[in-house]
Amino acid sequence: MEFNKLTFDCMDTLRPYFTENHGRLCDGTVGGTFIWRDYHRSEYALEDGIFYLKVEYPEVSYALPRGKAIDKAAYDKIIEQCALEGIPALLCAVAEKDVTTLTGMYPNSEIRTDRSCSDYLYLSSDLVGLAGRKYSGQRNHINRFTREHQTWSFEHITPANLSAVREYYKKYALEHYKDAPAYLEGDRKAMEVLDNLEAYEIFGGALYVGDEIIGVSFGEIMGDTLFVHAEKADTEHHGAYPMLMNQFAAAFTSEDVIYINREEDDGDEGLRTSKLSYHPTEILHKYTIELK
Repeated sequence: MEFNKLTFDCMDTLRPYFTENHGRLCDGTVGGTFIWRDYHRSEYALEDGIFYLKVEYPEVSYALPRGKAIDKAAYDKIIEQCALEGIPALLCAVAEKDVTTLTGMYPNSEIRTDRSCSDYLYLSSDLVGLAGRKYSGQRNHINRFTREHQTWSFEHITPANLSAVREYYKKYALEHYKDAPAYLEGDRKAMEVLDNLEAYEIFGGALYVGDEIIGVSFGEIMGDTLFVHAEKADTEHHGAYPMLMNQFAAAFTSEDVIYINREEDDGDEGLRTSKLSYHPTEILHKYTIELK
């Protein structure tokens, strides 16, 4: 197979291969693939109508091939390619539902998973309504926010406020600087997304107090799921994060958008505690499979 570097300019060519994401994993979205393309040193090949994606995850691995007629031959081709390169035939970010299918075809395969990479999947109706005792904490935070900030508003990102959103995001990145490659790359690509919302087909919203932006979130919809790719808010405004989350969910879900994927916790215990407190309907584990 002939592989080429995955670049921003490839997006229109490859978008038709992102029409389905039955596993509802963030890795299988356009945003999840292209935002992290440089971090994972992504390369792609198109062969016989099938899209192959090679990434460093951190080992050289393959995403599940995409196309209309994926069968064992597509996986055999990955095994052959890896044999030529002298590396294990690894599939990464495999949804749980696909593990059984793959191990049925390759019964000697080895499987592993990393909890820090698991996605958090919620019912959109839960995050919009925040109903019942289990969400009393979030409602209390939101009620305090609205009491203390009576001039708050939530606005879609549009050409009219895009410049202000970009300035907020840059300011936030500077004030919350972390010397971590993944964190820095996420900030860099967030600016690329904001400069190319139409190309990415990503949308977003900003939380205001008066004329000041105090939170920004953006994501995309694929099938029945809203994927939240970024969520930043100023914690000095009590309740800003639950308010931003709730308003974003209310603004961008509908009857057809049943789930919200708020992505991974990256092993951060504080982030894990926060995401669990919103009571996910499912933790979407991702598996690495060495095909044998």
